[in-house]
Amino acid sequence: MKKYISDHRDLPKTSRLFGFILNNPLYKGVFILGSGTAVAQLIGIVTMPIITRLYTPSDLGVLAVYSSILAIVGIGATLRYEFAYGLPEEDEDAVNLFGLCLILLFITTTGFTLILLFGRDLLINTFDLVSIKQYTWFLLIGFFGMGLYTMLNYWAIRQRDYKRITYTKINQGVGGSVCKILLGILSFGPLGLILGHIVSHIAGITTLARVMWRKDRENLKDISLSRMKSVAKTYRSFPAFNFPASIVNTMSLKLPPLMLLALYDSQVVGFYALAQMLVVLPGSFISGSMGQAYLGEASKMVRERSRGLRSLYVGTLKHMSVIAVFLIGIPALCAPFVVPFIFGGAWIKAGWYCWPLALMAMVGFVCSPTSFLHIYGYNNWKLIFDITRTLGVIIGFYMCKLFGVDVLTTLIVYSMITAIMYIIMIRLNLKAIYNFTQSIKN
Repeated sequence: MKKYISDHRDLPKTSRLFGFILNNPLYKGVFILGSGTAVAQLIGIVTMPIITRLYTPSDLGVLAVYSSILAIVGIGATLRYEFAYGLPEEDEDAVNLFGLCLILLFITTTGFTLILLFGRDLLINTFDLVSIKQYTWFLLIGFFGMGLYTMLNYWAIRQRDYKRITYTKINQGVGGSVCKILLGILSFGPLGLILGHIVSHIAGITTLARVMWRKDRENLKDISLSRMKSVAKTYRSFPAFNFPASIVNTMSLKLPPLMLLALYDSQVVGFYALAQMLVVLPGSFISGSMGQAYLGEASKMVRERSRGLRSLYVGTLKHMSVIAVFLIGIPALCAPFVVPFIFGGAWIKAGWYCWPLALMAMVGFVCSPTSFLHIYGYNNWKLIFDITRTLGVIIGFYMCKLFGVDVLTTLIVYSMITAIMYIIMIRLNLKAIYNFTQSIKN
């Protein structure tokens, strides 16, 4: 044993690092997911200077409004039952949750179609969404496609098929970027960005579906109406709490483009969209990969009633905090001087927008990947938290409008409110984990 330890310590630091990653289920998952997602994000970063020269800030503003609406309405696709995939110990229950989600997706897509058929003009006039009126039917395509991909993605997470998820992420990055560039060259305007956005969120459906069919074909035969009713009842807390919480949570994150459109114009929304992408994109592949891997490991620890959950949570927070400073904080300081050079002089304001948004992005980078109150049984806490945050964001924007402040001040207010709420979320997770560990002891 001593000889092994000595030999291990004699290894180069890089080898030891890879050994640590590959021997730790959480970080192995992060590494696999992150490496592929990093490639996809790198493609987005490399192609963005081309895209900003093919489209105007107003075009990007239209995309930001479209994607915000889609993100909000898309939450209702399956009522968030897919979040429960990781909890059942029996595959039979899990696969019936999948069948339930598939039925719900067809029902909600039909309902969304009827809303667009009979209430489109009312919605557009009520919320002043004239800028995307001609693109509203593309919301329906995105709604169904994103819902189906999310279902399959969470199933792959349950199976810990991180390599397959990574493969689809790369396809999404390549497909979305290529689509935007080609349609930009053909002068499609905002439509080119919207079609590219759809591709970047749904590419990979066939891959995940084919793998699921090959690996779980026998389990799929266990799907039955009575069993789906049973799991729907067992996990009813997800549509009851997690679904409205997800809607409110997404609204708090996706409302800014809509609020900025109401306060200013689509050009400001375009500048905001680029700035928000610049401060979030560098860390999104790590944050997203960490989130999926942490969910898989934490769900397993909850099922096994492990007492090491708090150590996993706190350790992850510490590592993410260090990464946030170097990955988001320092680059954001340089943004006002670098953005015009990389993306073109027309986008100089986006560089200044990065400063106020960086604070929110850093705290969110640390908090978001580990914030899964539902796996500890506290869906209701998440709902209350998200309602509070959304109200805070709305009140913040309203006060800015009331006092007629400039765009930068508005973004500072928004960023501070969001950062404070992220810190509160960390405290809630620590409390939930403490309660969980106490229940094990008892």
